[in-house]
Amino acid sequence: MNAELKQIHTEAKHKTEEFEETLAEAVYEGLSWVSNIVAPTLDLCIQGSTTVEIGLRRTRLNMDDCEYFEKGLEKVFGFGAKLIEHKILGILQSKLGVTREIEQSFKFSDEVKMTKKLYESKLRQS
Repeated sequence: MNAELKQIHTEAKHKTEEFEETLAEAVYEGLSWVSNIVAPTLDLCIQGSTTVEIGLRRTRLNMDDCEYFEKGLEKVFGFGAKLIEHKILGILQSKLGVTREIEQSFKFSDEVKMTKKLYESKLRQS
């Protein structure tokens, strides 16, 4: 029984890491949609986040990082941040193979959480 619980924990940890890696890729691609210079520059907006970096590009983003990122993006782009966030969410959903309608007045970190839940549900069904 203990071995089974350990395996379940290991699988859950792997799925979380996989999601965080995909999220980081989607963020980088979404920012690159604006400009190739923007992605590494905005990485500075989430300094103090909890994820380890390699160079200027993060390899994973967790939920705490999303909130730092969301605030940083709004500081730099103001209302334009919503367009970038929407693009990032579309890329993330596409990479994960899930679909969710994004409301006009959405909160980025909440939408990432909902996308993660959809992804986890998809994995449980397969």
